[in-house]
Amino acid sequence: MLLLAAADIARACPMADAIEAVEAGFVALSAGRAAVPLRASVPLHGDGVALSMPASLVGGPHWSVKLVTVAPRNPTRGLPLIAASVLLGDAETGFPLALLDGGSLTALRTGAAGGVAAKHLARRDSAVVALFGAGAQARTQLLAAATVLALREARVVARERAHADAFIASLRDDPALRGVRFVAASAREAVRGADVVVTATSSPVPVFAGRDLSPGVHVTAVGAFTPATRELDEDAVRGARVVVDQRGPALAEAGELESLRPDDVVEIGEVVAGTVAGRRDAAERTLFKSVGNAVQDLATASRAYERARAMRLGTEIAWP
Repeated sequence: MLLLAAADIARACPMADAIEAVEAGFVALSAGRAAVPLRASVPLHGDGVALSMPASLVGGPHWSVKLVTVAPRNPTRGLPLIAASVLLGDAETGFPLALLDGGSLTALRTGAAGGVAAKHLARRDSAVVALFGAGAQARTQLLAAATVLALREARVVARERAHADAFIASLRDDPALRGVRFVAASAREAVRGADVVVTATSSPVPVFAGRDLSPGVHVTAVGAFTPATRELDEDAVRGARVVVDQRGPALAEAGELESLRPDDVVEIGEVVAGTVAGRRDAAERTLFKSVGNAVQDLATASRAYERARAMRLGTEIAWP
């Protein structure tokens, strides 16, 4: 079995590859060729929880299971709040093939989903992005947007100005973002005139006023994933062309979509496949709301594993 750490995954599966893999995964999901059961959860000590998210594709070479734990007391122990691992296996024999770092893989596949959405829903001339968040998810969302759009400016909004400044400093030497001008901004400053708005925060309440959005803007929201939390207010959602990763989970789990019905949303896989329209005109506001789907983990893990094998990356262990 192959062990793939974060550095191995980054080398084996750059953002452009992850976007391509996740795009194909979304098409399979909407076409009914993906088996993605509801995630199972069990309680841990101290209000913690362990989550299991399996996936497979009809005729696909691999299956995957992502295991995530959330331990609220960990920060006081000097440990990360969330720990994650992804197990990838052979769909023919059932045997495990690789164990991948789940934190970096999740950030990569979530960013890639935002990249797929920006590719198919944002205006082609989009050049200014407003980014809410200054963590790993925000970073991969920005890298994905820069992969599919010719970005000129990134406006970063964080809870603390120091966090935004540190985040910007960490990005300045990234070759994928060469030519992008970075500014730390308030919510209103960031949103007004932006072509793309991305929210990747842990905020349980809206992070900007939807009335400040410009016509034709594309919004990607990936931070909130429970019915009781929402990064977007009603003004941001009302009147938008709403696109989701998968109807059932998105409508059940996304607080932003609580008033919508299945007929009110379309799936990104349907847009990619061309079976339904995405953006219908330059002035339309589009919204991609993702609560995360295990098919993204499967697609990205499969691509990372195959490339890592070819590149001789990772650590081989005897298992079982």
